[in-house]
Amino acid sequence: MSFPTIFQWLDRLDFLRGDPAAYGVLLTSIIILMAWEWRSMLLALMLQYMISGFLFVDLLDARLVNVKVLVGLFVCLMLYLTARQVNWGRLPADVTEDEIVALGRERRIRLGSRLVTTTRPFRIALILVMLVALLSLPQSAGFQLPAIPAQLGHLNLAIYALVGMGLLTVGLTSEPWQAGVGMLTFLTGFELFYSALEQSVALLAALAAVNLVLTLVISYLTQARHEIPALVD
Repeated sequence: MSFPTIFQWLDRLDFLRGDPAAYGVLLTSIIILMAWEWRSMLLALMLQYMISGFLFVDLLDARLVNVKVLVGLFVCLMLYLTARQVNWGRLPADVTEDEIVALGRERRIRLGSRLVTTTRPFRIALILVMLVALLSLPQSAGFQLPAIPAQLGHLNLAIYALVGMGLLTVGLTSEPWQAGVGMLTFLTGFELFYSALEQSVALLAALAAVNLVLTLVISYLTQARHEIPALVD
C-alpha cells in the first residue's frame, strides 16, 4: 500500500489554498493572542504552520514547503516539552503574596502616561482594531507588498496578519513562552514575504536554522524565568 505524495495531498486539499489559507492563519494568530492556556496556543501554532504550507506552495516547490512544515512541527514539539518541564501556566505552591503582587504588575503595559492591564476585553478591542486594518489596508494599492503577484493578493493579508498579530502578541506579554510563540508567528510572516523575493534551498536552510535557534532561546528563557514563579498573562 503506497502513501499519497505531497503533490497528491495538494490536489486533494486544493480548496484550502488561496483566501481560505490566508483567513486560516489570521484565525490561528488571533487564538494565539487570546488564549490563556498553553495547549490552546500550541495547537493554534501547529495549525498555523500546517495552513501556512498552503501559502508557501504558491511561492516555493512543494517539496521545500514540506520541509518547512516539518520544521514548524518540530518547533512545536520543542515548545511542548519546555512547557511540560516548567509546568507552564501554574504557580508553584510556595509563592508568597508579595511575589504575586509584584509579578501582577508585569501584566500591564504603558500607553502614554497610563498603565493598562492586558485583560481579555482589552485584547479583544485591539483585535477588532487590527481586523479592521487587516481587512481594509491590504486591499489598497499603497499597501500592496513588493514581489507579490497580483493574482496572489491573498498573500498580502496573510503576511500582514502574521506580522501584525505576532508583534502584538509579543508586546502584550512579559512571559517568554507566550512572547516566543508570538515571535514565531511574526517569523512565519517574514518568511512568507521573503520567499516571494528569493526562492532557494540555501534560504530555506537558513530560515529553518533561525526557527530552531529561536526556539532554543525561547526554551532557555522560559526555564530560566520559571526558576522564579511567574504569572500567566
